[in-house]
Amino acid sequence: MYRHPFRHRPFNEEPGSRDPGCRLYGCVGTALNRRTLLAGFGAAIALPATRAIASHAPATYKLGALEVTVVSDGVLNVPLSFSLPETPLPEAAALFRAHGLPEAGSPSQTNVVFVKSGNERILIDAGSGPNFQQTAGKLQENLEAAGVAPDSITKVVFTHGHPDHLWGALDDFDDAPRFPNARYIISAAEWDFWTDPDTPSRLPDALKGMALGSSRILKAIEDKLERRKNGETLAPGLAYLATPGHTPGHMAVVIEDGGQRLIVGGDVLANTAISFARPDWRIGADFDRDQGIATRRRLLDQLASDRTPLIGFHLAWPGYGAVERSGTAYRFVPL
Repeated sequence: MYRHPFRHRPFNEEPGSRDPGCRLYGCVGTALNRRTLLAGFGAAIALPATRAIASHAPATYKLGALEVTVVSDGVLNVPLSFSLPETPLPEAAALFRAHGLPEAGSPSQTNVVFVKSGNERILIDAGSGPNFQQTAGKLQENLEAAGVAPDSITKVVFTHGHPDHLWGALDDFDDAPRFPNARYIISAAEWDFWTDPDTPSRLPDALKGMALGSSRILKAIEDKLERRKNGETLAPGLAYLATPGHTPGHMAVVIEDGGQRLIVGGDVLANTAISFARPDWRIGADFDRDQGIATRRRLLDQLASDRTPLIGFHLAWPGYGAVERSGTAYRFVPL
């Protein structure tokens, strides 16, 4: 019988540990059991005030002959000390206050994009599945409520290999793909990073469990997975756009048809306030924080200049809007 590696490896924080990354992704030192799985990965960081999960009806947009729908996978609760480890909390609070947001931060949406392109039914990212946080992992039920059956999905395109984008591809208990008729696509650099056996040793202890989990899931779907590079076509009207920094092989997806263009940004612009007003802030979840800053600035300049709309995975529901210049920085304008 196949043994889930997380069931015999540590994931949660040591008693008394103050490292929020442990509570989010998994640390060395505490065994994971089935009861913890049922409670959900990362559930320890859920805030009491955000236990309720907002219910969002799918939001659909036309792009030429393509149909683009945003479907919620729920919300994530991530402490500011993890998101902004190098920023004094009063500075973060002041920024949020200026943007009408709670000073302690707010739950992060998870906006999954579903595209109808000819006979193709394409998901961009697969959500987290039920074992990451109690407030997330709602994609399958929300797709089905929108009339999209899991077996109708023909392709799943990953922006990157973090749990909230990848882990929903696999049903942990059945050890089978959640979208049984789909092919999968990930960037070649992202595949190389997560499946490299040396990757866990190069990451902080707080992220080792995440690396092991993502490697396991990618290898489980390897026979149906294709590796692509920057600029390569993924499906009719869809192509990869390199946006590294958050992870080494992070990709945005360009959707284009009928003279219209849209960027599905994954996590390259992940916070309605920080990513636009302070793209120079170093983000805790970025693998290469300096490269993340450079990528954000380059993409923001492009989006503001071209007036190309954006869908951000973690932006306020449904994450669809435009980028405008605001002094020396930028702002996100919902559309």
